[in-house]
Amino acid sequence: MSLPEGDLYRLILENLPVGVYMVDRTGKIQFWNAGMERITGYLRQEVMGHHCEAGFLEHTDAENNPLAGASVPLLETMREARPVVTRASLLHKKGHFLSVRLRTTPLRDEHGSIQGAVEILEEMGSGAKLDRRTTKLAAFGCIDGLTGLRNRGMIEAHIREQLGLYAVHPVPFCVMCMAIDDLTQLSERYGQAAADAALRVAGQTLENCLRPTDLIGRWQENVFLAILPECSGSDVLKVGERLQKMVQHAGVSWWGDMLHVTISIGATPAHDHDSIESIIQRAEEALKSCGEAGTSQLAMISG
Repeated sequence: MSLPEGDLYRLILENLPVGVYMVDRTGKIQFWNAGMERITGYLRQEVMGHHCEAGFLEHTDAENNPLAGASVPLLETMREARPVVTRASLLHKKGHFLSVRLRTTPLRDEHGSIQGAVEILEEMGSGAKLDRRTTKLAAFGCIDGLTGLRNRGMIEAHIREQLGLYAVHPVPFCVMCMAIDDLTQLSERYGQAAADAALRVAGQTLENCLRPTDLIGRWQENVFLAILPECSGSDVLKVGERLQKMVQHAGVSWWGDMLHVTISIGATPAHDHDSIESIIQRAEEALKSCGEAGTSQLAMISG
């Protein structure tokens, strides 16, 4: 096969296992590869010619601070004439957040003048590997059908395993119970399908914003439970605050409305001689105390 040089380069970019897009010197998108379509959910015909500050391409940093205006990585790259490498969260078309590593670099012509910039996006954790894992676990009845997360039985098994490891090597870990606030009211107003969509987006956002070593599953109708290895009681509150911000910022487009939800979180660290019943009971009690205080609450029971 012999292709013109320009077509060959485009073919290579199209088939890279990462997202690649390019903007011109005004910030308008001129190239959007298949990897970007897969990662973001947006097809190229939906984005070509739009400015990189458009609302569909929303980035936030690790603390959920919007990367907007002068802090948009591509615009910063062109302004400062230097590459940018950082970790960020990207809002998917379906409304949930993804953790990504992004790299930007300025594009110069033969005279050294900047004519645009390119950004490369890589998911934190291979999406293809996660999909294969989920498919395999689903075949064994380990996956919740609505959210795509581990089901209650699978999470119980992981907690039991983590407690066994803790008894031998007492490395701190925490358990978090996370409930979507006012899900019943959302269902009554918009219907059960809308509530299911919000539940799915919240679950996917939580999973994508946790570390690869963390485990999360659906515990009850509107409750998720997560296991955070190598996480102390002081650390878990910071994690909880970040997760609350990410879920609140995610959303579901529903018949012209944008539906947002909040979560309340109860957490507890593991103790010596804990059983699966005792550690879950503390996390659920912490979550219950949140419900008594209102929405978007965060509580921890240490002992």
